[in-house]
Amino acid sequence: MAKGEAKGERKKALETARKMLGKGFSKEDILEITGLRIEEIEHLK
Repeated sequence: MAKGEAKGERKKALETARKMLGKGFSKEDILEITGLRIEEIEHLK
């Protein structure tokens, strides 16, 4: 169960990061808010 929850949380974080990028948030802000790695954020572009 925990593995599925973690996967869902990561998916939600990626979705949030994608929206934040679209709104002009900095990568640093997205990193802090979502907990994603900078590589993951850069991959979304």
